[in-house]
Amino acid sequence: MPEVADLSDFDVLIVEDNQFIRSLLREMLHAFGVNSVREVNDGTDALWQIHRRPPDLIVTDWVMAPGDGLSLLRKLRRDARGGMPRIPIIVLSGHATDEHVTQALGEGADSYIVKPFNAATLMAHILKVARADRGITYLA
Repeated sequence: MPEVADLSDFDVLIVEDNQFIRSLLREMLHAFGVNSVREVNDGTDALWQIHRRPPDLIVTDWVMAPGDGLSLLRKLRRDARGGMPRIPIIVLSGHATDEHVTQALGEGADSYIVKPFNAATLMAHILKVARADRGITYLA
């Protein structure tokens, strides 16, 4: 049986240029009990949102323009050394090669999901990074 957690107080930022994927992620997150889901189209808009109000979790696509997910990841990890809180980041990508996964994790991603994905996969990755980042309450 998959683990279920109380994610109601999580604030999740979705960074994805594909409206269908954004909508799918939003619906999955709401189904998981996440009450605060923000959405942006690219890494440039994400930086503005993050500096305005840092989320508890970022789910970002890799390939976007003008600011892609890898550039966003690099910038946030560099800023974390300068005082910005370290935010867990899950990278989404259609790239399934070991090189892409290794690169994203090497740049500081906390997890990597290959598209297409399902709700169980997303929940497993959220629990993995949430457990590592902060205590979460598990529901019976």
